[in-house]
Amino acid sequence: MEDPLGQPTRRRIYEVVSDHPGASAREVQRHARLGWGETAYHLDQLTRAGVLRRERGGRRDYYFRLEVTWDDRRLLLGLRSLTERRILLELVERPGPTLGELSDRIGVGLSTSSFHVRHLLDLGLVHSVRDGNFRRFHANHPERTAELLSKYRESFQDRLVDAFVETWSSLLR
Repeated sequence: MEDPLGQPTRRRIYEVVSDHPGASAREVQRHARLGWGETAYHLDQLTRAGVLRRERGGRRDYYFRLEVTWDDRRLLLGLRSLTERRILLELVERPGPTLGELSDRIGVGLSTSSFHVRHLLDLGLVHSVRDGNFRRFHANHPERTAELLSKYRESFQDRLVDAFVETWSSLLR
């Protein structure tokens, strides 16, 4: 049987997924600088060969190396969304806001925050605690969130992640 990574295009796609775990097929295509059909074909071949794992989420497929654990896959899926990443970072830095406080802090509407917090709750990345008439939200895995953001910092490419990693790193020293 032929080595699935012996072909240069497949090796390049595998390296992109390694550097950007949880990347969608379109993200893989952009980073690998390939055409859509070529990317889709080789992602399918790598998945069938058992080299990559495909997770279906909404209208997209997300790709991971086989070694990435289920818990890390869920966390990386949450971090792939800009709004959900902002929510998680906020909850790691300042746990316990209400939904309204969280919406104000990240600068999005209440309905947008509600939608994304619900998704994070469904993924098991966030939990809420009753406080009178309010629910206060907390990240379930703040340390692992910080570790994954640090490890794959280049993958997320936004100033919010850079600021968070710098702050978190200084606290660990």
